Amino acid sequence: MISMRLLYILFTFLVLLPQLLLAQDTIVDQEVKVNQQLWLDYNYHTPLGETKGLNTQFGFRKIEPQVYNKFLVNSSLYFKNLKSPKILHLKKPFIETYHLGAGLIYTQNYGADDNFEFRLMQGLKFEIPTIKVLTFNNYVRLEERFQNNFDASGWSTGFRVRYRISTELEWGNYLFDFTHGLYFPLSAEIFFNLKKSDRYNDLTRISPGIGYRTKSNWKFEMYLIFNRTKNITETNNTSRDFILRFRVINASKKKYIDGMEENYPREEGE
Repeated sequence: MISMRLLYILFTFLVLLPQLLLAQDTIVDQEVKVNQQLWLDYNYHTPLGETKGLNTQFGFRKIEPQVYNKFLVNSSLYFKNLKSPKILHLKKPFIETYHLGAGLIYTQNYGADDNFEFRLMQGLKFEIPTIKVLTFNNYVRLEERFQNNFDASGWSTGFRVRYRISTELEWGNYLFDFTHGLYFPLSAEIFFNLKKSDRYNDLTRISPGIGYRTKSNWKFEMYLIFNRTKNITETNNTSRDFILRFRVINASKKKYIDGMEENYPREEGE
C-alpha cells in the first residue's frame, strides 16, 4: 500500500506544478525582453510584364536565448502606376507602385504553443521630393493578420498599418573595381495596430545596413536592426530586439522595370 508520506509528497508536487510551470514561463519571458536574433532571407523577383511583377521571400528567424524559431514565405504582386493627378503637376506619378500580397508565418516556440499566421497585405509606394543626391522612398501598407496558437482559443484576427521610409547611399569614391557595387541602405519603420493580434503587435524598427550589387543584379545585404516590440508573447508585453540580418536578392530578371530598384518591401514577415 502507498504510505501517507508518499501521498503527501505527490499531493504537494501536484499543487506546486502549475506554479513551477508559470515560473519557467516567466524566466523565458524575462529572456525575451532583451534578446539577440538572426534573420536570413532569400528574395526573388519574377517579371510579369512591363508594368507589373512578383516579389517572393523565403525567410528564417532565430532568437537567442532559445525562445522560438520562425519560418516565413511572402509573395507580393506589384503594379506600376503610370498616371498622376494633373493638379499635382509632377514630372512622374506621385504613387510609384501598388502592392497586393499574402504571407505564411510559422513560429516554433520552446515551452509554449506554436503560432501560425496567415497574412494579407495591400500597400503603395511613393516618393517625397528632396535634394537630388538623396531620395526617400515611402511605403505604406495595411495588413490583415489571422493567427492560431493550436489550442482551444482558435483563430484571432488583427489589423495593422505599417509605414516605412528608406533610402540608399551609394559609395561614391571608387578606390577599386569592387567598390562600384557598394551601397548603404537605411530605413526606419513604424507599425500601428488598428486591432491587435495575439502576438507581435506595435513595433518601431531602425535598420542601417551595407549592401553589394553585382553586375548581374544580384544584391547581398547585411543589417544591424533594432526593434522595440509590444505583445511578443502571451504574458510578456514588450521587448528590445537586436537583430543581425542577411539578405540575398535575386533581381537578375528585372529587364522590364528599369529604374525600379526599390520595389522590394524591405521588411517582410513581422
